[in-house]
Amino acid sequence: MPFSKTWVDQMLLNWGDRLFPDPFRHVGAPRMSRGRLQRDTRRMREQLARTLRRTPEVMVKITNKASSAQGMGSVRRHLRYISRNGRVELEDQDGQPVLGTAALRDLADAWHLGGWGIPQESRRREVFNVLLSMPPGTDRQAVRSAARAFAAEEFGDGRRYVFAAHDDEAHPHVHLSVQVRGPDGRRLNPRKQDLQRWRERFAAQLREHGVEANATPRLARGQTRRYPKQAVVHMAGRGDVPRYWRPEPDESGRRAAWTAHAGAFEAWGGLAHAMAGSQGADDRSLAAVITDFVETMPVQRDRPDAARSRASGDVSRRRRSPRQTEPPQPAPGETQPDLFRDDPNPGVER
Repeated sequence: MPFSKTWVDQMLLNWGDRLFPDPFRHVGAPRMSRGRLQRDTRRMREQLARTLRRTPEVMVKITNKASSAQGMGSVRRHLRYISRNGRVELEDQDGQPVLGTAALRDLADAWHLGGWGIPQESRRREVFNVLLSMPPGTDRQAVRSAARAFAAEEFGDGRRYVFAAHDDEAHPHVHLSVQVRGPDGRRLNPRKQDLQRWRERFAAQLREHGVEANATPRLARGQTRRYPKQAVVHMAGRGDVPRYWRPEPDESGRRAAWTAHAGAFEAWGGLAHAMAGSQGADDRSLAAVITDFVETMPVQRDRPDAARSRASGDVSRRRRSPRQTEPPQPAPGETQPDLFRDDPNPGVER
């Protein structure tokens, strides 16, 4: 008997919230009205569609560490870097261009002496240097326009900032420097949830400017690629071999990554089960797309040897008994090793 549309939509929100959590859901009102549920369901289906077709992901990163040099000397160096010593145009919070060494010097003096000011030396960050980036091939003008709209939306409360779009690399990116102190003196203190919100808002602005963009957690996509830090990149450029960093994880790293993805596997399995039992043909087709998406995740390629041997054993058992409808039950204390079995009634949170 197929599931009702209401139940499918509820399961879509239930499991979708685990894959694509709203960082600030706890401060919002609970879902009470039917209109709110319909809007959330439509939003979740759009998010699911973007993820399944592997829409390019945005990158938002704070590049200056809290432990690095702070104060106005560090700010001046970074402004010279992103402006290429005045050759690349900066744009401030009022939309005014800053071009040339003299204009750059005036900007640094205004930040140093104006408003709350930035001390020459400081033990904490006085400016956040934010990098907004998209993969190669993305329209550069759209990235610049989306970065401008994102900065105005997120920091347009009177906080001072400048940004510069760089075209000298394959991937279009924008450097955004934001003062920590706002007009009321309160300091900006972004956490992990704030960075995810920044990613989602930047991706939304890109979509408003005609660029397909997504902002999902790495666990939801099964991503395990390790990106080297800047120090490792510079060492590789000099021909040195890093002592502690390796591009590929070892067996313990693969086991840790596999364990970390357990919650995502469960959520994708719940979504596939709900869609497979839906009354709509499109939802049933989506269940097959979800299954293929999970089976081709990068984490499946890097799964630990123990999980790989269990999966191959499961395939052999299914080939020996093609008429089998009920999968063998795991031993007491053992977890289910395979995510997508032919179990017609998996344990789904209701």
